[in-house]
Amino acid sequence: MKFIPYKKFVFLLIHIARPNYSFAMYKSLFLSITFLLTSCILFSQKKPLDHSVYDYWKSLTGTAISKDGKITGALICPQEGDTTLLIKDNSRNRTLYIERVKSYVLSPDGKWTVGLVSAPYRLLRQARIDKKNTNEMPGDSLLIINNLTFDVKKIPGVKSYKTAKEFDSHVAYSLIPPKDIMSKNDAKKKEIMVLRNILTQREDTFRNVKEYTFSKFGDSFALTIQPDKKDSTSRSSVAYINLKNNTKKIISCENIEYKSLAFDEPGSQLVYLATADTSKLAQKVYDLRYYVAGADSAVILADRNASGLPEDWIFNEYAAPSFSKDCKRILLGAAPAKVPKDTTIVDFEMASLDIWHWQEPLTPPQQLVELKREESRTYAGIVSPGHMNQYIPLATEKMPYTSVADEGNGQFALLWSDRPYQLESQWDISSKQDVWIKDLQTDSLYQLARPLPGRPALSPDGNFTFWWDAGKQHWFALNNRNKLIQNLTRDIPVNFWNEKHDTPSPVESYGIAAWGENDAYVLIYDAFDLWKIDPTGKKKPENVTRHTGRADSITFRYINTDPEKRFIAADDLILLSAFDNVSKEWGYYTLAQKGRNPLKKRALEKFSFSGLEKAKDVDIFVFQKSNFNTSPDLYVTTDYWKTAQKLTDINPQMHGFNWGTAELFSWTSLAGIPLQGILYKPEDFDPAKKYPLMIYFYEKHSDELYRWFAPAPSRSTINIPFFVSRGYIVFTPDIHYTVGHPGKDAYNAVVAGAEALAQNSWVDKKNMAIQGQSWGGYQVAYLVTQTNMFKAAGAGAPVSNMTSAYGGIRWESGRSRQFQYEQTQSRIGSTLKDSLQLYIENSPLFHTDKVETPLLIMHNDKDGAVPWYQGIELFMTLRRLGKPTWLLQYNNEAHNLVQRRNSKDLSIRLQQFFDHYLKGAPAPIWMTRGVPTLQKGKTWGYQFEDIESSAQQLGRDE
Repeated sequence: MKFIPYKKFVFLLIHIARPNYSFAMYKSLFLSITFLLTSCILFSQKKPLDHSVYDYWKSLTGTAISKDGKITGALICPQEGDTTLLIKDNSRNRTLYIERVKSYVLSPDGKWTVGLVSAPYRLLRQARIDKKNTNEMPGDSLLIINNLTFDVKKIPGVKSYKTAKEFDSHVAYSLIPPKDIMSKNDAKKKEIMVLRNILTQREDTFRNVKEYTFSKFGDSFALTIQPDKKDSTSRSSVAYINLKNNTKKIISCENIEYKSLAFDEPGSQLVYLATADTSKLAQKVYDLRYYVAGADSAVILADRNASGLPEDWIFNEYAAPSFSKDCKRILLGAAPAKVPKDTTIVDFEMASLDIWHWQEPLTPPQQLVELKREESRTYAGIVSPGHMNQYIPLATEKMPYTSVADEGNGQFALLWSDRPYQLESQWDISSKQDVWIKDLQTDSLYQLARPLPGRPALSPDGNFTFWWDAGKQHWFALNNRNKLIQNLTRDIPVNFWNEKHDTPSPVESYGIAAWGENDAYVLIYDAFDLWKIDPTGKKKPENVTRHTGRADSITFRYINTDPEKRFIAADDLILLSAFDNVSKEWGYYTLAQKGRNPLKKRALEKFSFSGLEKAKDVDIFVFQKSNFNTSPDLYVTTDYWKTAQKLTDINPQMHGFNWGTAELFSWTSLAGIPLQGILYKPEDFDPAKKYPLMIYFYEKHSDELYRWFAPAPSRSTINIPFFVSRGYIVFTPDIHYTVGHPGKDAYNAVVAGAEALAQNSWVDKKNMAIQGQSWGGYQVAYLVTQTNMFKAAGAGAPVSNMTSAYGGIRWESGRSRQFQYEQTQSRIGSTLKDSLQLYIENSPLFHTDKVETPLLIMHNDKDGAVPWYQGIELFMTLRRLGKPTWLLQYNNEAHNLVQRRNSKDLSIRLQQFFDHYLKGAPAPIWMTRGVPTLQKGKTWGYQFEDIESSAQQLGRDE
């Protein structure tokens, strides 16, 4: 093809312009043409993404906003490297950036920021390379920012810090003094704790501090001193400090152990645990100490001899005392004393084994997973500050779980147990609980159900116990005072069960939004709207969103903008998220509780919204907004989204890369079901060209039309922006499932979608591939046994043989896998014994003789979800049949990769594999010859068989 030189092209365009053009018009035309051509050149020069770009792609975390909305904070985090703290003064339009901040807190009044600054990433990396021990690693520094002046102070050598939840003046931090200023004695003691007043700069220093804490509002501070046994100069003690007048008092000074400090909300009462038992004992016995401001010292409020404490029960190290909201009760755990270990037994002469018993509720693997939790289990009870050595037990071994209404203040406590149903829960996930209601005023116990078909909960004030009954598909509430049960949703002519439910498990509800003040009403979701329901049944249910959601196919959901708020007050303006089920747009509405038109649209856009935070005292919101080709950035709105100010631009580099577009694609499955999916095309898409097609799937994806994907190393699946940028079209189809035939359902959806796409001239139907992970990996493995239409396939952690997987263990939880096939995602809907043919029909392993598609499997040896041997079974069978297949086994890795180095490796191999089969790129050595164990860690097989091929591939990557 012969190109016209740029100057000649411009001359010809101007020459054919109208002859009566003035000089100014010629100049304007010339500039317009120049801009157009420059834009085209710049567009054509956009680079494809490669594996070198991942580390510096950034995200936002830790967003905070002051009560008055004037100060906003956020962490800008690269995938690998130094994090940056952003402090934005919205009132003065000033911005401060501080590098390497790993954590921070913003004072509620917005005046201060306190955080921890790490050493530069490059120094930390080098220290790891040099194999320095923990004490030799570069240290952190404490960061203190005056947000009004942007004055910054850094204190080196700080390991950790704490502030009050609502702090305004003090910070406490653990410090390792520089070696050059420490005496020999100091060097032995090492760490010190400093209490700093950031207003006055006053500091108090304490040594041998084991634990310290602030009261919620920062009025009080407490710490425990636990000297080294060799230190004869100090004793164990507990100190209480009034931070308002800076007075300190030692409230316990016995030479014993103290722990678990807890203030009441005002900071005038303090409780903690104490024990004189030595560290050699297998189980220490603690007592509860109590201090009230103004007293001379703390007192023993309860010990193992407390009345009401069951026989042979104790307060152990896990007792975890805490105050109720009104500060009148202390919630405290107790537990049976453990039987001491027989010290006469010689360990190395005794057998070591696990015994599996057919009637035992939990299998040994699950017991091992839950061992630490069970060893630390306590049963809640109540101690009152005015009643010495009296304990009111709530939970018991029969009723192990409890919740006290009204943040611990309430008259009623909910007690429940799933223990009688633990054995059957291994295959039946139906929620079954034995449930009781305890009246703490009368000390009476009411048995609600044995079992209750649902998970019970208390209303905020404790007047009602409510639950979802999956069998009856309705919400119910028990009036805890008169014990009347009300069906809350029976008379409402819509479904409250999830209409998209597609597994053979009990159907779940859409959930509850919130309760009204004084438990006057409850807001319950249907598929679209919110219903205001009187739990007594006296008032008629009201659709508070006026059926707008169902009429417009918009799903409304309540957003609680104040985490401490437990109910909706009468004058609250309610914020709702909104999702348009047709256009897939997201946004916000507000709902007033009075007026003719209470529901008001505030925003509904072709973006996803996340990270919403509201200023506590004013209607100012910060949030993130993004879509497929718009990086998430931080915005602030002061007028409910009429306008929004963009505060960040964290990924400006994306404009230099060939990105992509996202659009909905509709087709009909082979079973006649209308389906949707998302089609991602390169930014420089040319309908005159043909593009290889990559299909990734799991279950449903179409609602993710406006989802952002950062270029990132793969933990298991293809990175969509990466492949789109490099000239692939990527398709993510929805799959409609039935019970008993999940493999066929995937085939009906994916194959029909691929065929529908292949009718477009720009799809290279000879070069299509599929990829998925876990459930998606299973479906990929199944599809390649049913069709040869795909050029290559990638299956991560696939179940290949349902007959062997059925009897396996999910090692991360220790649970039997049977429930997964009988009731949940695998959707067989029956036992192996009753439906063996269905298990065989849906198992890829039994149809491998039909496979013609090259298959890349990833299955890791510490997979806690899908047994690793499932990948091995599939690989071994295909290998025996002479089918082209590879198995990537990442060592000590989980179901999805955790180690970033392994994710980077997988990303390279996924690209090389699919580029070879779909683009005709050379095959790397790991594909042509493999990497023998003798070469493990010496070579990774990325290179190609000859220098010429390597050079060609290098050119592709560039």
